[in-house]
Amino acid sequence: MPEPQQQTQHAHQKRLHAAIDAHMAGRLDEARAVYEAVLEEDPIEPVALHFYGIWLHQAGRHEEALDKLELSSALEPDNAAWHNDLGNVLFALGQVEDAEQAYADALALTPQDHTVWNNLGAALLQQERREDAMAAFERALEIAPEFLPSLLHLGSLHEAAGDKMQASHYQCRAYVLPPMEGKSWEMVGISFYFLGRLEEAAQAYRAWLQEQPDNPIAAHMLAACSQDEVPARASDRYIESHFDRYAETFETNLLQSLAYRGPSLIAQGLARLLAPSRQFATVDIGCGTGLCAAQVAPFSHRIIGVDLAGKMLEKAASTGLYAHLEKAEIGDYLARHPQSCDLVTAADTMIYFGDLDQVFGAVAGALRSGGYFAFTVEALTAQDPAEAGYCLHASGRYRHGRDYVQQVLQAHGMEVLHDSDEILREEVRQPVAGMLLVARRR
Repeated sequence: MPEPQQQTQHAHQKRLHAAIDAHMAGRLDEARAVYEAVLEEDPIEPVALHFYGIWLHQAGRHEEALDKLELSSALEPDNAAWHNDLGNVLFALGQVEDAEQAYADALALTPQDHTVWNNLGAALLQQERREDAMAAFERALEIAPEFLPSLLHLGSLHEAAGDKMQASHYQCRAYVLPPMEGKSWEMVGISFYFLGRLEEAAQAYRAWLQEQPDNPIAAHMLAACSQDEVPARASDRYIESHFDRYAETFETNLLQSLAYRGPSLIAQGLARLLAPSRQFATVDIGCGTGLCAAQVAPFSHRIIGVDLAGKMLEKAASTGLYAHLEKAEIGDYLARHPQSCDLVTAADTMIYFGDLDQVFGAVAGALRSGGYFAFTVEALTAQDPAEAGYCLHASGRYRHGRDYVQQVLQAHGMEVLHDSDEILREEVRQPVAGMLLVARRR
């Protein structure tokens, strides 16, 4: 026969299980009545103490809550979940140092509990111990890589520290977590690309294209990330749509966030070969917001800017450096103005062309004999497919091989005078390798 004390404990446990179920279901008065009744019979019943402490905290009776929670944890010191609960209540009351100790007690028992590591990180952060907090959040992610609260914490911490790229890493990891309802498929695709998860990026762009079958950005980026049906160049609709959207933030993003160097590289390439004596009639193709104009102005007595994106041209007009700006596809513009200029510049314009034959032919046709063509391209890497001499990278930009570029220039009567390896910008905290070339039409 069970002892009377055992019978009492069994009865208490049965009642308490029902009370906890009621508590979790929101039937708070029903739960409270049981907790109080059990504690009246046994003032140190640990389960009743703990959950009554939770109830008291929810009811705003915080000091009483802490007494109960601390006593229950003392009675059952090997219960990690109770130490964590105590830490949560202490944290909510602003007693963060005591909360830190409670979380540490929990982790001593269950060091693989990512939620407690996250809670510890939050307590450390409240004490301005940022490095310790980051280490705790990182430990949580080592255990559970998709734990949203720790991802968001680390994203915020790195952003506050000025490390935008590392902040973006964690923010992207957080953004691609389910559910996807209400999220931008474009941002999901960009996030997966940023994380190097290209198959998933392609799936996102495919879903976007299914929703918007006529969207040129979705179509282009799907081709870039899937490598299916890769076009020989970016479509006019893609270029116009893409750059019109970013006209307001284009320069800030390029110059401050991406350390963009294309226009200054073109000026450096020209200065190696020519004196800056304002001698040229210049056409700046793919001129964008006009970053190149100031760089080539010392070599030019007249600069014309050509771009497909009307909103970018509005920004270029505000520089006051262009004699004329025209909204046109650059190949079409050059074909309509044969032998009209002495210099053509293209700062990061050729990255939207894979096959360079037509556009280089148009440049050669627009240049007078002895005229110069200065431009940048992104360079193929060892990991890129190189059969055609170029490839469409998952970024949406084309990369080219040196031999291919030189062969196409020579095929259109242009002699390479300068050819150097350069860093064009940064992306995903990595330098983007490119080439600067200056050629002269024979």
